[in-house]
Amino acid sequence: MNTVIRSSLIGLLLCCLSACGLNSLVQSPADQRQEALDTFLQALRLGEFQVAASYLTTEHSAPFLEQITPLKKDLNIVDTRVELVTVLDEGKKVDVVLELDYFLLPSATVKTLNYNHTWVYFDANENQLGIYLIETPFPAFP
Repeated sequence: MNTVIRSSLIGLLLCCLSACGLNSLVQSPADQRQEALDTFLQALRLGEFQVAASYLTTEHSAPFLEQITPLKKDLNIVDTRVELVTVLDEGKKVDVVLELDYFLLPSATVKTLNYNHTWVYFDANENQLGIYLIETPFPAFP
């Protein structure tokens, strides 16, 4: 009897741990949006432009990298600020007003680039989880 109880308790413990692990993998749409935006902004600040490009739709990621590649050695993004977030279409679309402070060496003058862009949720399919991507082209650095 002692073995049956112990096996049952171990089984129950494993079920609870599995449920906790699955719960941390499933995020609300709002959490997914925020995580995508935060990761995109951090990648820009750290100069990880390949990572930042992965948050742009395929149509816009290549032009972004073409623009950034010759600048990346001299481009320094000092700060990013989200000025406004507008959730549309029941959370499937989000308009973001973003300001990026940067300088391009050899100049030390900090300039501000405004990037008003839209994130769109692309539903999951059998090969990929659902994901938010930016459908607005990245502006040129003046």
